[in-house]
Amino acid sequence: MEQILSQDEVDALLKGISGGEIEEPEEIVEEKTQDYERYDFSRQERIVQVRMPALDVINDAFLRSIRTSISNTLRRILDITAVPMELDRFGAFVRTLPVPSSLQIFKMDPFRGHALFVLEPKLVFSLVESFLGGSGTRNVRIEGRDFTAIEHRLIRRIVNLLLNDLEKAWHSLHPVDVRFLRSEINPQFAKICEPEDIVVINRYEIDMDRAVGSITSCIPLANLESVKSKLLTTFTRDQSEEDITLKRILAENIKNVEAEIKVELGNAQISAGDIIDLEKGDIIQLDKRRDDLLPVYIAGIKKFMGSPGIHRGNKALLINRKTLTH
Repeated sequence: MEQILSQDEVDALLKGISGGEIEEPEEIVEEKTQDYERYDFSRQERIVQVRMPALDVINDAFLRSIRTSISNTLRRILDITAVPMELDRFGAFVRTLPVPSSLQIFKMDPFRGHALFVLEPKLVFSLVESFLGGSGTRNVRIEGRDFTAIEHRLIRRIVNLLLNDLEKAWHSLHPVDVRFLRSEINPQFAKICEPEDIVVINRYEIDMDRAVGSITSCIPLANLESVKSKLLTTFTRDQSEEDITLKRILAENIKNVEAEIKVELGNAQISAGDIIDLEKGDIIQLDKRRDDLLPVYIAGIKKFMGSPGIHRGNKALLINRKTLTH
């Protein structure tokens, strides 16, 4: 039998709910029916790929330097190409590295923090074989083995070239002192920043005949915070020898261009009637004294101040100083 409350019981029940004596059951809302998603503001899932023109110029200079230095060291022609720069989280980047890998940790003073060079294992064995006179194309079993002491020493020669070329590439934008710190094999021991930190990744593919490998630089974005404004602006690379020669030729040609020079002796204001009455021997009083400096105009632009005089029987002007305003 269905129970029906009286009016007094209904009033008492409503009074208890409004007064807090009786707790109102909470409405259960399923998470699937909610029209919003949870968002962690401390971790941004999507990384915006920011273009850094100045860093592109630095990477281009670094690419040309290592192409020359490594080719000269190995005494063979190498084809090195750059992969477009990308931003990623350090944790995601480390998970892509095989074991073993040649991980070279270095410091870029005055930037804070550490950075990383990663040499792909198959590239390491190809470089070592080339150092020892081989072709660098022999297949070597990589898994389950470590680098020998000889391999470490030979790879250190390549790393020194990379660090030296990186320092030269950065010199035009912001001089840095690049110092080698240590080598690692396991990516777990090459923690240069937190896994959630964003890093700048530049990869360079090296083609040695049929052997292909890569060298990857990994620099935490936080390390470059002091020069971030420079990296985001357009940056011109160093002038080449052709540019310097052309600039010198243009400067010499400009020096031979004829320019009109005028010296203002002074000014005077007189009426038209006085001009009509002028006769030979009359004197017009100027607003300059004999010892005042006179303005000198080059192609209509005031450039110098000088004193009038006579030099070897000719009217002349002695340049005393440049003008502050043109």
